[in-house]
Amino acid sequence: WRAMAGRVWLRARVLYLVHLALVVPAALAACLLVDYLPPLANHFHRFLLDPWGGLALMPVLLHQPPLFDILPMYVVFLGVTPLCLAAAHRWGWMPVLLLSASLWLVAQSRFLAPLTGFVSQPPFSLTPFNLLAWQFLWAAGVALGATSTGRAPGTRRYPVPLLVVAAGIVGVAFLSRHGFWPQAWFDASLFRWMNKWTLGPLRLLNLAALVIVLQSWNPRVPARLTAPLALLGRHSLAVFAFHLPLVVAAGAALRLYPHSALEASIVGLLVIAAMFAWAGWLEWRRTAAQARGRINATGT
Repeated sequence: WRAMAGRVWLRARVLYLVHLALVVPAALAACLLVDYLPPLANHFHRFLLDPWGGLALMPVLLHQPPLFDILPMYVVFLGVTPLCLAAAHRWGWMPVLLLSASLWLVAQSRFLAPLTGFVSQPPFSLTPFNLLAWQFLWAAGVALGATSTGRAPGTRRYPVPLLVVAAGIVGVAFLSRHGFWPQAWFDASLFRWMNKWTLGPLRLLNLAALVIVLQSWNPRVPARLTAPLALLGRHSLAVFAFHLPLVVAAGAALRLYPHSALEASIVGLLVIAAMFAWAGWLEWRRTAAQARGRINATGT
């Protein structure tokens, strides 16, 4: 446990430092460039209202501009993961998941909203992702991984009736999400149950069903098709950090100048292409360093 906790907390520290290295320069750049790129005023609105307050709150993760709120969430969840595993080792996963589910229910009820109202005003700028809700997804994922030891990755046996129901949920959700079924078929109040920020019940149900289907199906995708995504995965943090300023700049440019749907698509594709190019360069550097290491080790 000590070795695992040390590695997890080291990863959390790396993510924390990368987050600060991204958000502080980006926010300061927004202060300097807002007169030339007015759309930045929307993206960094709260920071521009109180820059000094925002800078003071960034190190304690209480000022997170939009898009710069993902890494802080990972830092928090990684920080509590060793404690979660220790509790599960001592008392089993059921009490841990029941506590996690209870916190998710609290997030759905918005019971804590009056207590957290003071952080809704500048200079505070918190993520719209409700951490009490999304921690349940994280805890469930940790539990799923921890209890899969000894089995092939991504494989579980589920009863056939459960699998049929899960496949039906996935199919209905997919058709609804992509507009194949008219929205008039559903009551508008259902959309509140799909809330992304609080990980609404229907969204959570759809994700659970998708996990059951994929684990039962366990598709064998040819390696050549997954190689580009695996490339991004091997350099996930560097790619994520690289793409954030690109997305902010591209979004500001698209809001600043009139453009067609085709031009917006081209800009988006260029950002994606840049991510793959960055990952490819990092992979080349890694391969070259490994080759130099082998040469030095053998002396040839």
